Amino acid sequence: MHIGELVEKYKAHKSSFIKSTYNETQLRNDFIDPFLKCLGWDVDNSKGKTHVLRDVIQEEYIEIKDEKTKKNPDYTLRINGTRKLFVEVKKPSINILDSDKSAFQTRRYGWSANLGISILTTFEHLIIYDCRFTPNEYDNAHVARYKVYSYEDYEEYFDEIRELISYEAANSGALDKMFDVNTRDGETFDEYFLQQIENWREKLAETAIKNNTDLGEENINFVIQRLLNRIIFLRVCEDRTIEKYETIKGVESYEELKGLFEKSDKKFNSGLFDFIDDTLLLDLEIDSDVLIEIFSELYFPQSPYDFSVVDPTILSQIYEHFLSKKVIIESGGTFQIKESPEIAASNGVVPTPKIIVEQIVKETITPLIEGKSFNEICDLKIADICCGSGTFLISSYDFLVEKIMEKIIEEKIDDSALVYETEEGLALTLKAKRNILENNLFGVDINPYAVEVSEFSLLLKLLEGEDEASVNNFIHEHSEKVLPNLKSNIKFGNSLVDGKFFNFMPEALHDDEVLFNVNPFEWKEEFPHIMKSGGFDAIVGNPPYVRIQNMKRYSPEELKYYQSQDSEYTVAKKDTVDKYFVFIERAINLLKPTGLLGYIVPHKFFILKGGKELRKFIAEKYQISKIINFGVTQVFPGRSTYTAILIIQRSIMEQFMYKKVNNISAEALSSEENTRFYRSENYNSDPWIFLAPETEAVFNKFTGDQFKPLGEITDISVGLQTSRDEIYIFIPENETANTFIFNYKGKRYEIEKSICRPAIYDLSFDVFESIQGNAQMIFPYEIKDEEAHLLEEIILKNDYPLAWSYLNEFKTVLEKRSLQGRNPIWYQFGRSQSLSKFHDTEKLVWSVLATGSPYVLDKNNLLFTGGGNGPYYGLINESNYSLNYFLGILSHPVIESMVKAGASEFRGSYYSHGKQFIEKIPIKKIDFTNQAEVDKYNTVVTTVESLIINTRKVKVEENVSHKKMLKRRLDALFNQLIQVINSLYKISDAEFATVLNDEMLTAVLGEEE
Repeated sequence: MHIGELVEKYKAHKSSFIKSTYNETQLRNDFIDPFLKCLGWDVDNSKGKTHVLRDVIQEEYIEIKDEKTKKNPDYTLRINGTRKLFVEVKKPSINILDSDKSAFQTRRYGWSANLGISILTTFEHLIIYDCRFTPNEYDNAHVARYKVYSYEDYEEYFDEIRELISYEAANSGALDKMFDVNTRDGETFDEYFLQQIENWREKLAETAIKNNTDLGEENINFVIQRLLNRIIFLRVCEDRTIEKYETIKGVESYEELKGLFEKSDKKFNSGLFDFIDDTLLLDLEIDSDVLIEIFSELYFPQSPYDFSVVDPTILSQIYEHFLSKKVIIESGGTFQIKESPEIAASNGVVPTPKIIVEQIVKETITPLIEGKSFNEICDLKIADICCGSGTFLISSYDFLVEKIMEKIIEEKIDDSALVYETEEGLALTLKAKRNILENNLFGVDINPYAVEVSEFSLLLKLLEGEDEASVNNFIHEHSEKVLPNLKSNIKFGNSLVDGKFFNFMPEALHDDEVLFNVNPFEWKEEFPHIMKSGGFDAIVGNPPYVRIQNMKRYSPEELKYYQSQDSEYTVAKKDTVDKYFVFIERAINLLKPTGLLGYIVPHKFFILKGGKELRKFIAEKYQISKIINFGVTQVFPGRSTYTAILIIQRSIMEQFMYKKVNNISAEALSSEENTRFYRSENYNSDPWIFLAPETEAVFNKFTGDQFKPLGEITDISVGLQTSRDEIYIFIPENETANTFIFNYKGKRYEIEKSICRPAIYDLSFDVFESIQGNAQMIFPYEIKDEEAHLLEEIILKNDYPLAWSYLNEFKTVLEKRSLQGRNPIWYQFGRSQSLSKFHDTEKLVWSVLATGSPYVLDKNNLLFTGGGNGPYYGLINESNYSLNYFLGILSHPVIESMVKAGASEFRGSYYSHGKQFIEKIPIKKIDFTNQAEVDKYNTVVTTVESLIINTRKVKVEENVSHKKMLKRRLDALFNQLIQVINSLYKISDAEFATVLNDEMLTAVLGEEE
């Protein structure tokens, strides 16, 4: 039905619809169902999706606590099983425009589920609420109201409505982008709840330390973690009607709470409530007033959320943040709650977004179930060997529920122990879901509290969709407790270090501190049946990204083991290793010969020198199955981490799939756009570069005797390295005949001109620009015989007293630098590289990070700083070619595309122009006995000179008409340069267009988020 027909139908019979006798069910059938269909939502599940994946779920049970009655959010609209928004329906006789109660109810659902928006409608009106604002029962109906539409507006504004709440808007990611839960004025559910449980940890720590003086730091953390797990688990069960509402709220002492735990253990099992493992909790003393305060904060109105709509994945991710900190007991019974140093050094915990977790699981496990029977799928072994709080295991569980259900339907398995009928179709029984947890999913983590939370998260997931009746039926039918014990599935240990560590470091057999820090984990002993059968079918996850510097600092014994002969690791021998390298090697070696690994990792190892051993290990011993490269698109909120999904298999294939994604959405992830297949034999330890075959064919022309790598005929070098640029480099604000005047940290300084050198500092420039220094560098050296000699202290004092006085003000800071040399002097530069290299010589200079050709010719003897990551590089000629010749070639779009193809990429369309990407640029050798080639060479040199002159003219010209004409001449000169270089390199017009139109190259750049 067209939207116009719906509007006319309502208008014609409005007087009947607004009567109180016209109820919500009739309204949904008559108007809301067809309205949602107009917006592309598959209300009737015409596509035949299983219950796990269907787009629209109706009547999800919710309990309204203040009323103590049942209520259903009438529609849950989903993409691939993930909620995107709720639709709450009221009958037309209710004036929702002024209904504070209806508004709060709608907002509360959406906020608790961490959704961006939710909808309240009577069809006569449709109200969109921004659920990123924390709901308050005293808010009026106008708070957080984003849009209001009357049914009379629907036709006129239907395109606008469709852009907001249609299936297409949700699937494309437009809805998530428009209402990004990570950028809001209000607090998200996870922020709010994290703040609460951190507050509860603090309160419990205070009472536990005060009343239990014999408990050490580790035991305090253990009992607090387990107490919170148990309390939250029972509270969630209350909202899911598995437990009686307000059961916990009625508890008035710790003794009563222990009684509740013992009762729960008889019902649930699982070890979650078992006092055998944690006798500490039996003898624990906790002040009753603290417990009562915590319990009251778990209920409305102090608790503004509804646990029944809270996604277990969100709870799992909240716990990841929570687990990054622990209680530290200090002298005198005081304590602090601190983040672990290693996590702090890595800028804290950032959970993997659910959509990415689901994609990794889908890409990894899908090939394993193709062609498999129900029984074969039920035998798959899937692991996360750095499982954290269990996010990847939860997603793997969801995926297996869906696929097992599909297989039951396909094979027409009629077994009441496996499936039962619901209003939405067939669903797996609690017993069948338990089997998945017990038989298919496994995890390991070095953090014992993470292991606890993983079990907790999976058990909550298992009970999703269950209620008191289904739980009691299970107990009656199977004569066993509800939950499985996952101690054999989720284990505590160091996935990367096994028993061979004791051969490497025998003292660990007697040193508790080393043992506890390293925590070796023997896979064959912990998972004997799986390892005997060849290993796991799949390993998924997001391994920690920890650079070698932090491993040296926080886990030195582990690092030494990785790099020793006692370990089997081949990727860890270099000083450029990252911890995720080791996780990849370990995971692959734990797989069956038919197994697959699915990780999200930084993609810089594809091309950087430091990734050579990892590239070699993957490509030469195993097989890239699929790469989904996110380029510059940021996967992790608030981070600048450039990542890719990497799927690796052990069995060899001729080719693999590569896909570039520039938008994190269901639509983009499922699209075939920017997807290509590459031959496996072409990928080895060399940088992995992904180009269209046509582009690659053009680049391959620039090889052989006619070309020379730029790095072989020039000296490409980093700039000077002061190790304190902000002290040595300044931008003058004034000057006298002999001094420069500047301000630093609010103070005026004056420095002798004779100790300064013109410099580039925080300056960007365009190709062919005539650069002048914008800064001065204090240069306490003298150049003699092409070598730099540090000025003696007496000379510095006597000849440059202003500079001496200035540097002495910062002597303490300068002394803290890491200085080179046997007897370093505090005022020298941090490194000796390039001190004399750029003295009195012409050079090319460029910014390492740029969005295009950044090269300029420097004739002014400018100094600049730079290391491996910039900000600048310089090139000195060591050949008989003109620097103009190199500058012309480097500015050519096809040559720049070669740089772009192999370079590291960054947000804002920037990519690296580091030495390793520039030194391989092919330079066409000129046969100076061949007049035709000499003429072309001379044309390049003179055209570049003209481009430099005219670029300067355009920049200074103030007359608008003249400026326009000069720009036209500049374009003509650049076209001339392109044509002559095309001729030298034998690049046809078609080949030129092919390279510039390569989608893979343009996709590399992305857009500024």
